[in-house]
Amino acid sequence: MENKEEDLVSVIIPVYNVEKYLPKCLDSVINQTYKNLEIILVDDGSPDNSGKICNEYAEKDSRIKVIHKKNGGVSSARNVGINTSKGNWIAFIDSDDWIEKNYVEELLKNTSKDIDIVQCGYNRVVENKKEQINCDGNDETKNQEEFLICCLNPQTAYGLCHMKIIRNDIVKDVRFNEKIVVCEDALFNIEISKNMNNFKIIKKPLYNYRINQNSVVKKYDKKYPDKYEMALNIIANYLKINYDENNEINTNYYNFSAYHLMLIAVNYCYNPDNNTKNKRRLLKNICNRDMFANALMKCNYNDISLTRKITLWTLKNKFYCLTGIICRIRQNQNRK
Repeated sequence: MENKEEDLVSVIIPVYNVEKYLPKCLDSVINQTYKNLEIILVDDGSPDNSGKICNEYAEKDSRIKVIHKKNGGVSSARNVGINTSKGNWIAFIDSDDWIEKNYVEELLKNTSKDIDIVQCGYNRVVENKKEQINCDGNDETKNQEEFLICCLNPQTAYGLCHMKIIRNDIVKDVRFNEKIVVCEDALFNIEISKNMNNFKIIKKPLYNYRINQNSVVKKYDKKYPDKYEMALNIIANYLKINYDENNEINTNYYNFSAYHLMLIAVNYCYNPDNNTKNKRRLLKNICNRDMFANALMKCNYNDISLTRKITLWTLKNKFYCLTGIICRIRQNQNRK
């Protein structure tokens, strides 16, 4: 195996209001077996002690650079990290997650001249319970188009920006879209895919991904459907300009949109904090929006779990009573 110890890896960690989890995250980074790291902590105007914790760690480790900025959201923080980075490779880590001690070493040693992105499997962490994801079978290598299609399947987690090491050269002028607060990871990956050769996934759980019930995706927000609609339209416009003749990519975009419609049903329409009396009518009205209606008409059932296939079937066939039952069950599961 080629010795890549000379490669500087920029680890970018956006930080906001995570004083409870931040030390575990930072300890896991500074104790990596691979030492040639540039650790960029972007404190996005944290109101708690997160900024202070960042400063304390910087005093102990010269590889850490702390940037304090006004709150602008996670995309803004990641962009500041990219603009600051000097490494050959970039790795994004969320500040409430943590990595195994050989995370960077394992990802980096699987890179090559023709492999620009390497991703690992992960542990999905809910409180003290762990579930391994993307850890079955043999390692896989995919080309640019295959990677893009994978990014349009939210169940694979390939569309997330963490769990990866990315060659800095392929990022170029691509930045996270600061106008959107959902699907920003997927859009970023879709855009950098234009510049890449191949992608590799290693089936080892090297990243620990904490599920936060107060995340943007899960907590109740009156503008939840509008935020998704805006993000999905931006992705649709990008794909139309660059891949309009590619039927497979277009079909996977409709699958991607339909999947997020299911998230809207669970986390918005049937969220316990939603006081709308007629939730079925609310769901029907959202499904009748042009973008979501088009997605339901053109999506297929490929590459999703049985539960989601059933949910999608109820939406496509307008069996909103059944959709509501499924959504309530999922909400109960999320709160256990």
